[in-house]
Formats: sequence, C-alpha cells, structure tokens
Amino acid sequence: MEIEIAGRKFKADIRWAEDLKPVLAFPEELRENFPAYYMFRDLYYSKSDRERILEHRLRFDLTVIPPNKIGKEFIKTFGHYHPPAEGNLSYTEIYEVLSGEAIYLLQKVEDGKITDVIVVEAKAGDKVIIPPNYGHVTINPSNKELRMTNWVCRDFKSDYEPYERLRGACYYYTEDGWIKNERYGEVPEIRFMKPKIPKELGLKRGEEMYKLVKDLSKLEFLVRPSKYSGLFEEAFEET
Repeated sequence: MEIEIAGRKFKADIRWAEDLKPVLAFPEELRENFPAYYMFRDLYYSKSDRERILEHRLRFDLTVIPPNKIGKEFIKTFGHYHPPAEGNLSYTEIYEVLSGEAIYLLQKVEDGKITDVIVVEAKAGDKVIIPPNYGHVTINPSNKELRMTNWVCRDFKSDYEPYERLRGACYYYTEDGWIKNERYGEVPEIRFMKPKIPKELGLKRGEEMYKLVKDLSKLEFLVRPSKYSGLFEEAFEET
C-alpha cells in the first residue's frame, strides 16, 4: 500500500496476521495470513515541515487498520511499551482518529504488576494521549477501516517483548466483550474513559493535529513528560 502526500509517495510497512500470533486470544483460529494493518512512518507535507519535525526530535505517522477478526477477537495492533524518557517516566504519544472507530487499551505496570487499565473509545476527530508508563494496544472494533495518525518522539524503540511474553495485553476485546488474559494473574478492572483534548494543545476536536507542525513546542510533552503532569491529568474524563 502506498499513499501520496504533496507529490511524495510513502510506502507502508505491513504487520501481517501471522506476526500477531504471539499476542492473539485465539491463535489457533488464524486460518490464513493477511495484512493486519499498515504503518506509514515519518510523513511530512513539505521539506520545511520535515526540518522542523527533525529539529524537535519528532515523527508523524499514519496507521491503517482494515476491519477483521481472528476467531472472535477484533483485529488489533501488537502492543508495546515506551522506554524511559526522564527518570522514571516513559516517552508518551498522541493519536488522532481520522476515520472509523478505535479502542485504545492502556495498561500501567509497576513492580511487575498491572496497576491500572484504561479503555478509551475514540471516533473521528478525537485525540488520545498515551500517558507516561502505559503500554498500549489499538483495536478496530467496527466493520469499517480505521485510519489514525500519531505524533511521537523519534529517538526510541518500542518494547514489544512484555506483550509477546504474556500473549497480548491483560484484556482481549471479542464479540463476547472483554475477556481477561489469565497469564497476568490478578489485574484491575477496566476504567472506561473518554478522550479529552488538553487546553495546552490549542486544538479543536475537528482540527487535524498535523497543524501542530507550525508550533511543535506544543508537543514538547512527547519528549519531556516530567514538565507536563497537568496535561496528562486532563487527557481523559469519566464516561
């Protein structure tokens, strides 16, 4: 799959269904291999945009997740954690749903145990911040294609190993609803939250967040999370 932006072509990295086998609820139900989702990394609209993005150590990506299921489980991303950015705080991330629907499953681990689980349901226009120290998985729970973009610091590699070792996140989302992953042992009940756009970003719900390329200082929280505890507290509200 390719996309064209301002006359430039960008090619997707493909995550295949077989690649997801280590994190599936029902790996035995995978009958054939297929493209599970497409990742377009390091996108930009102009050379000046790219220079600003690089200067601020950021990256802008697009992910496309076609609708699908493996057994009863809705299609999802592999899941990963971010490494430390400052002290005991990990790098963060911000997503925007362009079209379709998304469920973001966030889990916080402390001293080897899951201490918090958050589910955020998002639709077109919503922005979802991944706070420090949360691993995350994105699920397409609908029969429509999900398209989402993200801003993230470009200076680190994601850690997929904990998800692979425990065969996915601590919950699976299926046709029958949420199912606990018993490999985790005791885990908290899910907190269901709505995404909220912090005032500091200066974005309205319908505005695409790529526009922040003109003022990337507003995305400093992706690189320096210790300065923005208030912003992370504003990222969600109770459903």
